[in-house]
Amino acid sequence: MSPKSEPRGAQPEAPEAYEQLVARLEKLVGDLEGGGLPLEQSLERFAEGMRLAQEAQRKLDEAERRIEKLVRAVDGSEESVPLDAPEETP
Repeated sequence: MSPKSEPRGAQPEAPEAYEQLVARLEKLVGDLEGGGLPLEQSLERFAEGMRLAQEAQRKLDEAERRIEKLVRAVDGSEESVPLDAPEETP
């Protein structure tokens, strides 16, 4: 078995929670804003930050779709309502 392969029966790494992605992204931004990194490391961290930002956005989009599915009209029929729609007053 090569050192990079997973042991037999090992579970693949679970996807990171949104909050974990944001925490990692904030750390990367802090590292970049500090200005003490060499150019090559800065570029690597920037690329990683872009990947994390895209993954976080994907999770937000997924959550929005799930919320829209949960919204139901009074009569029980499904109704898709945008999250930013104004509330109706009776």
